[in-house]
Amino acid sequence: MANVKYNNFGRAIAKSDIDLVTIKAMFMAPAYTPNPDTHVFVSDISASRAAGSTDLTVAGLTMTADNTDNRSEFDINDLVTGVITVAGGTNGVVFYIDTGVAATSELLTYNDILVGGVQTTVFPISGTLTGTINVNGIFSI
Repeated sequence: MANVKYNNFGRAIAKSDIDLVTIKAMFMAPAYTPNPDTHVFVSDISASRAAGSTDLTVAGLTMTADNTDNRSEFDINDLVTGVITVAGGTNGVVFYIDTGVAATSELLTYNDILVGGVQTTVFPISGTLTGTINVNGIFSI
């Protein structure tokens, strides 16, 4: 599966002061298939959350102008879970703007979990999971 920007992404960014919102990361079950047309809010996909995982509040949000590629890059610190047990595994992460209510928390992007550049299902997980964020960030516009 490829990384996906949900169709509401631009609207979510435009209506929010991105510096002031809480962005969270949700680990998804391997069976989850992102649909940029119909998946708008966390409530649309919460049933596909990787069982046993908890959403992480991202830290270290930085926005950088990439003048070489003519875009703005949104980067975060690497993701580190607490101790979790995810028997069914995960192969992707959804980033979203958290309002505290699943029905209004807007989806931003779905990102594959890659190992050696190849999408990989990580499972079973029993312990701490660390995700290294791409040097270009979690998304760009």
